[in-house]
Amino acid sequence: MIRIRAKRLSPILVFTLFAILYFGHYALQAKEYIIGVEDVSYYPLYDFSADNLKQDSFSKALLSRFFRYRGYQFKFVALPLKRFDKWYLEEAIDFKFPDNKRWQTEQLKNLTIIYSKPVLWLTAGSYVLKNNQNLPRKAIKRLGTILGFFPTLWQDRIASNTLELVEASSSYSLIKHLLHGNVDAINIDKNVIDYNLQLFLENTETIVLNKHTKHEPYAYHLSTIYHPEIISEFDQFLLSHHQLVTEMKQKYGIIEAPENN
Repeated sequence: MIRIRAKRLSPILVFTLFAILYFGHYALQAKEYIIGVEDVSYYPLYDFSADNLKQDSFSKALLSRFFRYRGYQFKFVALPLKRFDKWYLEEAIDFKFPDNKRWQTEQLKNLTIIYSKPVLWLTAGSYVLKNNQNLPRKAIKRLGTILGFFPTLWQDRIASNTLELVEASSSYSLIKHLLHGNVDAINIDKNVIDYNLQLFLENTETIVLNKHTKHEPYAYHLSTIYHPEIISEFDQFLLSHHQLVTEMKQKYGIIEAPENN
């Protein structure tokens, strides 16, 4: 009879096998972070509309770069703008982008929302045709906005029913409304306006900011109610990768607003 003598496994080999099994199992169980985004085309800032799920944009590129840099699994989930203030209450999301304290409603007052450092500075304002750039605020009777957006700088006129909101499902449609004289002004970002004007083969100076109406800087932030530690990591990423972020903004043709304009 031939006897086979079993060899004793070395401690190093045992540890290696254990590590492979343990970390392999951990990798399979790794959490996938859900980033709630707006189901609308707002290019070049972002575009997560149903028609352009694979469309690249500044926001998608930046957030993807960060989550991959940290080795996190993630996916974007496009959610309806009309229920933006209910996402954290009704949807199983880990993060929301873009977000800003100015968009908080009473329903969110009891939530502890953690915001990142500013990702992008933009101008909240009303844009008009160039020949109407001196139009006084009281002369603006019809304001165009994206369906689900709420023009915070016009709350008084909306509450007093002295302003009619004309909602459009896309930036493209909204800008057409202004070009055709269907609205007096639009509540939309200038970067988005300029991109669409180029599609219309129009000069980007065709539509300008009405400086006779209130306008102010505001920022896009990444927010969460569950993962403050990842927001801290994101803040550090923005700082350590400042040049990369700047190059991304240039790539997508984004012109930021001064922090105090």
